[in-house]
Amino acid sequence: QSLTPRKLASSTPESPNKYELGTPPFADLAGVSAAVDHMAGLVAGNGTRRERIITSMTAVAAYQKALAGHMLDSLRAMPKVHVFGKLKDKTPTAYFTVAGYEPLQITQKLTEGGVNAWNGHNYAWEVTGALGIRDKGSAVRVGLSLYNNEDDVERLLKIVGAL
Repeated sequence: QSLTPRKLASSTPESPNKYELGTPPFADLAGVSAAVDHMAGLVAGNGTRRERIITSMTAVAAYQKALAGHMLDSLRAMPKVHVFGKLKDKTPTAYFTVAGYEPLQITQKLTEGGVNAWNGHNYAWEVTGALGIRDKGSAVRVGLSLYNNEDDVERLLKIVGAL
């Protein structure tokens, strides 16, 4: 209650609406509720909405950890591939280079094969400079989400392995 946000003079001074810059985004708020319900229902089970969300998110984290672990371990096992960063207990993301290929060439091959990937510094400007890769196009970034599966990872590995 003690915070006073910058706002339109016509906006209400009462919380929580005093933080809105105009009419609340009712459609967006309905979408948030639907998204929470979706997350709570990813894994079958009983319990409160909160308990179901925790169960679902725990299952998602375990799924992503296993999938990312397979992706990272397999990429690291490839002789021409260098994977940057911590390989355990991290977001399900790989940042890597392939000897003899520019990152842009790699992402083009991945795109042709149906794999969504990015190349470049990915806003890690100082880190890519310190690693000595910024002036060489930096690296390739591939991230996994809960909708990815083993087939997606195998497609990535097949394309990178063929380089």
